[in-house]
Amino acid sequence: MSEKSFKIIALFVVFSVLMSLLAACGGATPSPVPASEKAKTEGSEAQQAPTIEETKPEGAQSQEQVPATENGKAYTIGLCSFQQGNDWNIQVAEGAKARIAELGWKVIHTNAEGNTDNQIAALEGFLTQKVDGVIVGGGSGPALEPAIKKLIQAGIPVVTIDLTIPDAVTNIFPDNYMSTELLAVFAVNKLQARPGKYAHVTIPGLGWKTVDIRDFIADKIFEIEGWTNVGIIDSGLQDAVNQTMTGVRSTLLANPDLDMIYSSWGMPAVGAARAIREADKQGKVFVVATDADRIVLAEMAKDDSPIAAVIGQKPLEMGRMAVDYLNKAFAGEKNIPKITFAPFVFVTKEPQLLPPGPEAMDPKKAWEVLYPGIEFGKTE
Repeated sequence: MSEKSFKIIALFVVFSVLMSLLAACGGATPSPVPASEKAKTEGSEAQQAPTIEETKPEGAQSQEQVPATENGKAYTIGLCSFQQGNDWNIQVAEGAKARIAELGWKVIHTNAEGNTDNQIAALEGFLTQKVDGVIVGGGSGPALEPAIKKLIQAGIPVVTIDLTIPDAVTNIFPDNYMSTELLAVFAVNKLQARPGKYAHVTIPGLGWKTVDIRDFIADKIFEIEGWTNVGIIDSGLQDAVNQTMTGVRSTLLANPDLDMIYSSWGMPAVGAARAIREADKQGKVFVVATDADRIVLAEMAKDDSPIAAVIGQKPLEMGRMAVDYLNKAFAGEKNIPKITFAPFVFVTKEPQLLPPGPEAMDPKKAWEVLYPGIEFGKTE
C-alpha cells in the first residue's frame, strides 16, 4: 500500500469515529410532529401552566412588575410619616414596613406627630444618615418640597404618598377625582336629585393635596347640582371627632333643614354621626366621607348610623406599592409614571345609588378587605 493510500484510509477512519461520537451525543433526530398534534400539545400546556398574573395573591405584584434589586443589596429606607393617629397613616407605614421586611431591607421610621416642622427635620435627618431611598407618607407638599428636593439632588430616590413632587420616582394617590365624584353622585341620588343643603367638614389651610382635591371637587359638583353650602366646619387634626361633633351640633341648630355632612377625611365622620344621633336626626341628615378608618366602619355598621357612604382606601397596599416603586428605581427602570393611582372601594349599605362600575361593599365586608385578621369592631 502506498503512503498516499494509507493517509486517505486513516482520514476516513478518523471521520467515521467523529460522526459516531456526534451521533451518540446528540441522540436520534426526532420525527416531525404533525401540526394538529402540536397544536393540541401547546393548548394543553397553556391550560395546565397558569401565568404568574393568574396565581399571584390578591393585591400582589408579579415578578415581572417588581424587578429584583441588583447584587441582593439590603437597602436602608427612610419612612417619613406625617402622623400615626389614624388608620390610614398607620397602615401606609405598616404596609411599607412589611414589604421592606420581605425584601430583607432595613427601615428607619419617623413619626412627625402631625407637625410639619418635625417632618422636615426627619427628611433632613435621612439626608445626613445617607439612606438609600425615602418614602414620604402624606403631609403638606409645598412645605416639604425643598427638603425632598435635597434628597433627590443627593441621588436618593423618593416615593411620595398623597403628595406631588415633580422629581419623585412616583407620587401615589387614590383617585381622589373619581372617588369624590362618586360620593357626590351618591348624595345627589339619595336626595332623588333634589338640591340639598350641606355642611363641609375639612381642615382649612392644611395644604395636603389629596384633601384639597376632595374639597374643591365636592364643592364644585354640589354647586353645579344647585346645592347650598352652609359653611365650613374645621375638624382640626388632633381631636377631630370631638371638635367635629361640637361644630356639627352648632350647624344643626342653625340649619334645621340640613340634609348632609360632607367630610373630606374619615375621623370627622364619627363626630358628625354622634352629633346627628344626639339631635335625633337619623334619617334626616346623612354623612359621606373619605377614609374608612376602623372607627368609621364600626359606627357605619350600626343600624341607626347616619354615615351613608365612605371611600375605603387601601393604605396597606399603598405602602407596599411605594416600596415596590423604589425597587424599580434601584433596578434602573426609567419609564415610571409620575402619578400612580391606588385602588379603593366604595363602602355603603345602598349600592343601588351608585352608577355601574365601582366596587361597592357593606361596612363588614369592607372591614374584612381593609383590616384582614382584625376582629370586626376592634378599634384600638
